Amino acid sequence: MYTLCKLLYITVFALLSAVPPYLQIYYHDMLYFSSNQIGCVLAIAPFIQSLACPIWSYLVDKRPKLHGSIMAFTSFMGGLSILGIMILGHHQQQRQEVPLSLFLNDNEHTPATQQTVILTSLCALMFAFFTLPNVSLVDSARLWGSVSAGFTILVVGELINSTDNLDAIFWVFGASTLAFIATSLSTNHVISSDFNKDNDYQATECSKLLANDRQQMINNEDDSEKADSAKGRYQSTVMQDGKGLYRPTSCDSTVLSIAHDLREEADELMDTMSSTAPLQAAGLAISRVSSLEHRVLSGSELIDATIGTSNTSLSTTATPSSSSSTFNKATTSSHYHAKSFTSPRVVCFLITTLLFGVVLSMIVNFLFLFLSDDLHTPASWIGWTGPLQALTELLCFCFSKQMMEQFGTAWLIVFAHVSTSLRCLSYTLLPPDALSTNICVLLLQTLHGIGFGIFWGTAVSEMDAMFPPNQRAVAQGVLGALHTGLGTGLGALIGGQLYEYFGASGLFHSAAAISLISALVFCIGRRLDTN
Repeated sequence: MYTLCKLLYITVFALLSAVPPYLQIYYHDMLYFSSNQIGCVLAIAPFIQSLACPIWSYLVDKRPKLHGSIMAFTSFMGGLSILGIMILGHHQQQRQEVPLSLFLNDNEHTPATQQTVILTSLCALMFAFFTLPNVSLVDSARLWGSVSAGFTILVVGELINSTDNLDAIFWVFGASTLAFIATSLSTNHVISSDFNKDNDYQATECSKLLANDRQQMINNEDDSEKADSAKGRYQSTVMQDGKGLYRPTSCDSTVLSIAHDLREEADELMDTMSSTAPLQAAGLAISRVSSLEHRVLSGSELIDATIGTSNTSLSTTATPSSSSSTFNKATTSSHYHAKSFTSPRVVCFLITTLLFGVVLSMIVNFLFLFLSDDLHTPASWIGWTGPLQALTELLCFCFSKQMMEQFGTAWLIVFAHVSTSLRCLSYTLLPPDALSTNICVLLLQTLHGIGFGIFWGTAVSEMDAMFPPNQRAVAQGVLGALHTGLGTGLGALIGGQLYEYFGASGLFHSAAAISLISALVFCIGRRLDTN
């Protein structure tokens, strides 16, 4: 199972790295899209993915036995959509080979281009809805994902360079998709068998557990009856004298102790079971224990209130106090939650996350097009950007904790922004058709791993520091939605418009400026927080 999980992550990142990074080149060279059209089509993926991930995750949670089948189905449907883009590219090339004298006028090209854009957008929508959510459905092993992505980008670049055919991206994508489908179906078989074994094991162990505790309860009741019979004469005398009251606390304490023992043993049983299978039987047993504890405590309080002992007043006095304490904690937690999302530090940091997501999207979605069309960088050199980016990302992720302890979160986030700005400005200074340019492109690509790796590692730590533990999951969800969802989509739209009307120089200068503005907003938030 361990190997299958790693294979899943390797294959899913292989199919996601084969096509999306090179689609910008395919749209421009094969479908003859303008830059703003490319930006509009590329912006579809992050928005649709944000909607599709919860849907498929919900289905997998409801039908865990169909986990592998669902991933195989979604990958197959996404593969068909990418195949549709390749067919559209071949159709467009055939239209360009027709002599212009056969056309009545030049305006007849416009409807065909609009139709191609619409069909391509539909294919991109299908790919984003079906295939992209698979990343969230497999084991999150960042190491294997980065290695797979870097290697796939390199392989595709080498194939394009050797064959001089952009269809190589679809060849690698098809092979990766088939491998992912096969691995998903194999994983589905393992999950189903493990699921059945775990259910049988859980039922057997829980039956043994309940039988042992039932026997223990009977033995304790026998002991309690013997103790009660020994004390019965004394209790009757005390009650007749009016100097005391009979309280059946022995049975209550016995049941409560058994309930706590059962809960402890059930917790140990849950720890020994596989975490991948739903613990339905154990969960049912524990829920019954909780109900038992609640009913026993309620019964004890009711008896105390009816008899009117002195302990009753103590228990009734303590109960409102504990309830009031719980209410105060809940109120404080809610107030902290509202205060956190409205505090200047949090607001400024969320704005920084959004702006930096826009900057990275502007670079990533148009970098390969810039390298191929403006700098005339060979595809083999472009392919090597993948491994270098993956290497620097992994190094930054691995040593992010040590860097935060050494330099602090604030300095690292500012450094990530500054390095990204310098990278953007450096692209505008590179001359085309030069070996030194190709070398500089590879060196500058390492700054992407540094910028993104450092920022994301420190951003997660920063959000954890701002929120209490019970609110960190929501905070991390907001962080991811702003950076990879809204930020990526807006970056593609803005980048396409800038590339179309101001060229690559305008695109990278704007990205550098937005990156510096993002760093400034972050510093303002930290400054306001200290004041």
